[in-house]
Amino acid sequence: MRTAEMLRKSRNPSESSVFSKIYNFFVSISRHSRESLIDLACVTALIGYFLHFALPSLRGGFGADEPMNLYFYWHPGILRCLWANVCFWSNFYRPAGALYYLPLYDFFGLNPEPYRIVQVGIVAASIPIIYWLSRLLTTSRSVAFLGTIIVSYHADLANLVFRGSMIYDALCGLFYFTALAYYIHVREQRANLRSLQITVFLLLYIFALNAKEMAVTLPVIALIYEVLKWPSLGDWKLFVRQNSRSAIPPLVAGVLAAIYIYGKTHGSGPLVEAEVYRPQYSWHTFLESNAQFVNELRFHHGPIPVVALLLLWAGVFFYAFMRRDRTLLLMAFWVVLVPLPIAFLRPIRSGACLYLLLFGWAIIFAKVVSDLILLVLKYSTSLGQSVGFGATIGTVIGAAVGHRPRGAAIGAAIGAAIAACAAKLAPRKFRACAMTLVILGIAIATQWENQRLGRAAGILEFGQRTVQAIERFRSLNLQPASGSNILLKSSFPFKNEWTPLFIASLVWNDHSLQIWLEGKNKLSQQQLTKVNYVILFTESEAKLLRSPESPQL
Repeated sequence: MRTAEMLRKSRNPSESSVFSKIYNFFVSISRHSRESLIDLACVTALIGYFLHFALPSLRGGFGADEPMNLYFYWHPGILRCLWANVCFWSNFYRPAGALYYLPLYDFFGLNPEPYRIVQVGIVAASIPIIYWLSRLLTTSRSVAFLGTIIVSYHADLANLVFRGSMIYDALCGLFYFTALAYYIHVREQRANLRSLQITVFLLLYIFALNAKEMAVTLPVIALIYEVLKWPSLGDWKLFVRQNSRSAIPPLVAGVLAAIYIYGKTHGSGPLVEAEVYRPQYSWHTFLESNAQFVNELRFHHGPIPVVALLLLWAGVFFYAFMRRDRTLLLMAFWVVLVPLPIAFLRPIRSGACLYLLLFGWAIIFAKVVSDLILLVLKYSTSLGQSVGFGATIGTVIGAAVGHRPRGAAIGAAIGAAIAACAAKLAPRKFRACAMTLVILGIAIATQWENQRLGRAAGILEFGQRTVQAIERFRSLNLQPASGSNILLKSSFPFKNEWTPLFIASLVWNDHSLQIWLEGKNKLSQQQLTKVNYVILFTESEAKLLRSPESPQL
């Protein structure tokens, strides 16, 4: 003992300081490694949960729109598609889709399984990004986990992985969440984005824009984040002076969004000329669409009253202001602003189109649940009927956010279990136990709703029809000579009447062929005389009626 004391006293202050820094460094690494392992375990569990629902989609075939989507990129060729990704403001249709479709087509042709594997992989890759973003915003692992598990798979958004034509929503979500998470990650370190970081942020944003129009809201969300980050907005001049540099990335992104919107709405053949993409600007349309969005996320498919929607929005903003919670305020703006690109369209959008919107409501729900757990813990000793109190809260929440009878039953059971544990467990263990019970309830409810709605089974069956049509066409075992003129006579009941032409072009993969579709292309007598092949395409068969080898077949 005396020897140790003498050695400690004899050590000079600078040496003690060095040993202290080394010790603190290793303690920091150990703590950081432990935190990282926990986060890794959370992400692994979330991906496993998602794959439980998503893996059946691998036998989903091709959606009704996929031959058209693939043809739109195959026809102009890879170079024009790459250039369209650079010129993101052009009228080229969602050019990021070419980066998905064309490589898969070159390697695997019209085999649907690789397409489904990559689509599931893209959505799975978004899950750690969403969890990372949630952790940055909430600083709570349990809240981030609960919010992410809701977003990772929603039964009413099953077409995000089960329908191939929803790849645009999957790609947009991946790049949107990545861009925002990257931006907030840098800003949460109390640093402004440097030139290279701004470039990365803007490139991610352009990829999101090239995937789908929903991405136009990202600059507004980033700018609101910057405003909310400032502790006091009383002195606007001081705010502008001290935050002008940090606002540069969102403002530049806003300029890109403005260029993008102008390019898409002007020029030759803009997207808004199509009836289904033509906005109908009115307050009524905006509220009606959002009412439908909220109901679908609650597994209800009838619109809620507009008054109820306005009260819900007002309640979220009021709760966020009362809590003085930056994340809740950001999510309050999120659920109003993010659906703007689709809020004025008819018919009302649904399913995977609500992927970005779901994130906002999921984080709000997770924050409310976390606060209610703390409320139960705080008053568990003073509430004599704590089990009944918890069951009542659980019933109300379950009925509000899920299918009413089943959601109420699950909520009541979980609420009662949480309240029963409140007085028996230490605060930290109670919070962990309560959040685990809520997450388990969400998983059970999602499984039940997935079975009740049965959307996945319907999509899988419909996807096989396109695959069968492709196989019937392949059964001709025909590869026309280059430069041939081909006439298709089709009675196959496709949703898109041009689908036989798309399938024929993709099966033969020859840009020199001139393919006409009877009833859609108006042919002159001279063109008819130059037809080399005539093919009949029905639901039961594909039959060669004429060829150069057998002109009278």
